[in-house]
Amino acid sequence: MSRRAALMAASLLAGLAGLAACSAPSDPLAGIVLETQDSGVSTSLRGLSVVSDDVAWIGAPDGQILRTVDGGAHWDVFTIEAADGADLRSVQGFSGDRALAFTAGQPARLFLTEDGGQSFQPVWEDPTGVAFFDALAFWSSDFGLAFSDPIPGGFLVLVTDDGGRNWSRLAGLPEPLEGEAGFAASNSSIAVAPNGCAWIGTGGGETARVLRTCEFGTEWDSVDTPLAAGSPGAGIFALAYTGDKLIAAGGDYQTPNATAGNLAWSDDGGTSWETPIAPPGGYRSDVTNFPLAQPALIATGPNGTDISRNGGEIWTPWPDLPGHHAIAFSPSGHSGWAVGSDGRITRILLPERD
Repeated sequence: MSRRAALMAASLLAGLAGLAACSAPSDPLAGIVLETQDSGVSTSLRGLSVVSDDVAWIGAPDGQILRTVDGGAHWDVFTIEAADGADLRSVQGFSGDRALAFTAGQPARLFLTEDGGQSFQPVWEDPTGVAFFDALAFWSSDFGLAFSDPIPGGFLVLVTDDGGRNWSRLAGLPEPLEGEAGFAASNSSIAVAPNGCAWIGTGGGETARVLRTCEFGTEWDSVDTPLAAGSPGAGIFALAYTGDKLIAAGGDYQTPNATAGNLAWSDDGGTSWETPIAPPGGYRSDVTNFPLAQPALIATGPNGTDISRNGGEIWTPWPDLPGHHAIAFSPSGHSGWAVGSDGRITRILLPERD
């Protein structure tokens, strides 16, 4: 080969290498900042509601609820004296002033603050003494649902149309299976869609089911899912709706490293389900949309956090973010929080998207 031909070949190879480098996908997690924040408590945190990039509410044991209005630079800790030390695992924030908090356990009570946590008013109390609430979710600032384990007479689902000030019980839900209930692991076992659809995940029975409505709760049916079932600690712990997919996450919290039956997704509102080729790395207590430049999902649990960039088919671990109980992002998609054991709070700051 002549010297000129050799130089031309080398130049061509260099150009091809440069083209390959330019076309290679960039790291989707590049530029994300993870910030450990001081919660002021050392208890296990599970109920998380992110209102904006600045405002979030977190439920805690001992009748406590946390609030930030400055992106987590400071967390206020309030104690609801009337909660009698109960664990607050279901929380819904509306602003820096307004929030709802449900106790997990008996007696089940729902509290509302409209003055930024300075006072909490009871707005509902279980007359049966046996309800155990698992999650709160809202279609809008007025319309919302609350889901409890079964009481005598069946599942207990409450609905409000005035932002949580008044509640009534819905009828027509499917009959519970033997041992069937919900899980108050992350305030995420209800997913809602703007068109009046809602999905509630269950476990503890012979099959893990989704209870669903597309009539704002006036009519219900149920569908079986492939998630782990057959033991008291197995089932659906979290649901997320992406706009075209319904994602169910869970497994069995008593076998936290098991991957079988820990995630599935549906493309038709829950009628049929698919399972991943590569599932998350164990039991997962929460799953949600991950607002990267390209749509993604994120799931977390005690032993780690995983990400999927293809709608749930393949999950890869994200070692930078250790396991948490709950994770949620702001409506803007610019930031979010993850909360977990020992009072852990991690803020997730995402880079500006083009």
